[in-house]
Amino acid sequence: MQNKKPIVILITLFFSSFAIVGLLAFLSKNVTDKKNGFTRRLLPTILQARKRQTFPSMIYRIAGSRAGKLYLQGNNPYLVYTTNLSLDSVTSIPLSIPPDKKISSGTRQYLNGQHLYISCRNLPGIIDYDLNAQQSNNHILPYYYSKEACFSEDRFILRAKDRKTKDPVFVKIDLNIPNARQEDHFSEKKDNSIFSTDGILYYDSTTHLACYTYFYQNGFICMDTNLNVIVKGKTIDTITKREIAVAHVGSSVTMKQPPQFVNDIGAVAEGKLFLRSMLKADNELPLDFAENTVIDAYSVTNGNYIASFYIPPFKGSKPFQFHVIGKKLYAIYGKTVVEYDLPPI
Repeated sequence: MQNKKPIVILITLFFSSFAIVGLLAFLSKNVTDKKNGFTRRLLPTILQARKRQTFPSMIYRIAGSRAGKLYLQGNNPYLVYTTNLSLDSVTSIPLSIPPDKKISSGTRQYLNGQHLYISCRNLPGIIDYDLNAQQSNNHILPYYYSKEACFSEDRFILRAKDRKTKDPVFVKIDLNIPNARQEDHFSEKKDNSIFSTDGILYYDSTTHLACYTYFYQNGFICMDTNLNVIVKGKTIDTITKREIAVAHVGSSVTMKQPPQFVNDIGAVAEGKLFLRSMLKADNELPLDFAENTVIDAYSVTNGNYIASFYIPPFKGSKPFQFHVIGKKLYAIYGKTVVEYDLPPI
């Protein structure tokens, strides 16, 4: 009898483990396999890493490309990294800009020809750094802004505040005429909360359209450089608007609690908007959605949904940002940038 006890215990533990695993799988499926009321046209292509390069510091974004080189922004506002389109080498270029306490790591770099523009929202202003002459020119703006997109030399579209209502509006400016600005005529002016319409502003040099995508609702708009709306698009999910609860702290307004994102990081290139969705489609496997970064592609000229694909993780991490140039997708994973072939769309 004593010899049978270990066998009985082992058999009991064996079946108990199966029961526990089954229960956990059942609970997991019911928790993560939530139906959101939409489906995706998932491309069968799996992105394969072609090249990768590790940089000396964290990479925040790709400022742009010219003459076969990528220009990348790290955590030092007085430095820019360059590499070729195949990520074969790394060169750092120090920027001859007078130090300023307001020029922090929160700056954003944009490349337009030989001009590297450094947006300093807390100045507020934009520094024009001539890469050829290695000289800088500061353009101080008379108002603060929260988003920016460079569409030609010295010209930007900004997300600022209406001077009267304080509601967010889009503004077209020429850095050489800082006090003159053109405002759009389509932004809603209902309250002074910027959170409900918060998002990201992009510019597509192929179609010459600026695109603005919303964080908390299933929409995006595309406008020309004269701030005329060309497209009011809807993303494929069903979240029309998140409820944003705000709190007043002194003269400032803040969110009581962060709402769930609908759309997050993205990129525009050659007439297409590539947008990371934070919601699982009904025809996706929960594990596929959880492990990968799903990208939905839309046309910026008519707003139509095209297809979706996954950006795979790198060493267990999802990309912090990505950029599309031609038929290549460059994903940023901390210090490492990975080059993928963009799937045919």
